[in-house]
Amino acid sequence: MLPSALRAQKEPSWRDITRDVWDISIPAVTTNLLQTTNAFLDRMFVGRLGRDALAAVGVAGQGMFLLMAVSFIVGTGTTALVARFVGGQVLDDARKALRQSLTLAALMGTACMVIGYLLAKPAFHLMGMEPSAERATVVFFSIALLGIVPLFIGQALGAVFRGMGDMRTPLKVMVFVNMVHISLDFALIFGIGPFPRMGLAGAATALTISQWFGFAMFWLALRRHPVMGKAVQFQRLDMAWAKRIVNIGAPASLQALLRITSMLGYTRILSATPQGTAALAALPIGMTAESIAFMPGLGYSMAATALVGQSLGAKRPDVASRYAWMSTAQAGVIMAVMGIVFYVFAYAFAHWFTRDPLVVQVAADYLRINAYAEPFLALGMVLSGAFQGAGDTRTPTWITFITMWLFRLPLAYLLALTLGYGTHGAWWAMAASMMVSGLLTALYFQRGGWKRVKV
Repeated sequence: MLPSALRAQKEPSWRDITRDVWDISIPAVTTNLLQTTNAFLDRMFVGRLGRDALAAVGVAGQGMFLLMAVSFIVGTGTTALVARFVGGQVLDDARKALRQSLTLAALMGTACMVIGYLLAKPAFHLMGMEPSAERATVVFFSIALLGIVPLFIGQALGAVFRGMGDMRTPLKVMVFVNMVHISLDFALIFGIGPFPRMGLAGAATALTISQWFGFAMFWLALRRHPVMGKAVQFQRLDMAWAKRIVNIGAPASLQALLRITSMLGYTRILSATPQGTAALAALPIGMTAESIAFMPGLGYSMAATALVGQSLGAKRPDVASRYAWMSTAQAGVIMAVMGIVFYVFAYAFAHWFTRDPLVVQVAADYLRINAYAEPFLALGMVLSGAFQGAGDTRTPTWITFITMWLFRLPLAYLLALTLGYGTHGAWWAMAASMMVSGLLTALYFQRGGWKRVKV
């Protein structure tokens, strides 16, 4: 389960480091690109239902991400612990971490589902949407909540694979999950064959069913693992282990909550611009298109998490640092190239999702402005993953708070509303905050305090 540079008796060369990063990153990148393809097709189908449906999916999606941020407590904590234990060859503790993470994920998922149902209507009412878009958002969100518990448990199971450095199994699972989701998405939205025409509710139903399917596949896949298989079971919660997982994962969850709540505030600013609903429809289009670049970055971030954690478990902080920077370099090249593609083909990307001329114009503007920030986004994403692998989840959380709450939101309000630049100003505020975030993350990672973190 260890990468070659850690198994070697001699000092690993940069070629060894490069190969290990490549071997682990490529399956993770492919997995995330499949998710992006899935999101592309989903947005294309929903886009045929009109502006309200696109806005509903975008805003409800942010609500789902808000709840999913809680799953990062278990996912991040489990990945960091399993990686350390695998690197140090303490496999009994790795199995214990697996059992405890499953129980914790099930409890948290159930709590989030209940809270989501109670708060959905009043929360979305505060977003300032037009009434028709608000009603559509509540419908989509209410159905999607039925998939929250399996999503949480599936996240925990996937975290174990990532901690072991196994990115190929999640790739296989994602292939089948995407096939189920897109097939049902198309059939239930438009009423193909024996399926009823459900419109936006069909998109939410397809999402929920695919999440249950993904949970089942992850469970069966890990049950067959020669080392961890027998540990795939729910176990009475041990508060000492739960605290251990939460201590690592809670700051990462807070980071995600800060990011998502700041996006909700950002969305509120967009709704107040002259473009209104068109801006809300353009945001998920721009982010989905941009995910072609940042999903590879997320794949390299996952690789950095596993490689840094295993290296520190093997008492090799020097190798951990080399893995982190090599992962960042490879991601940076890919995302810089994609930034150029976004700039050149911005209108073509937007046209894939909608024919509404105003939405196309606003979405294309998003892509062209944010193209400049892609290399900096690579810095922030991958090195944040390296921090998480080391168990230092607090530093990226502070950086997120500074750049998104203290920098992005005030700047977006100033440019978009006070100075009257509308969505054009809001997009520039987003791009500038990503640049600052990447530079700050690189600066703090270079200082090396993460090498001394205890998990």
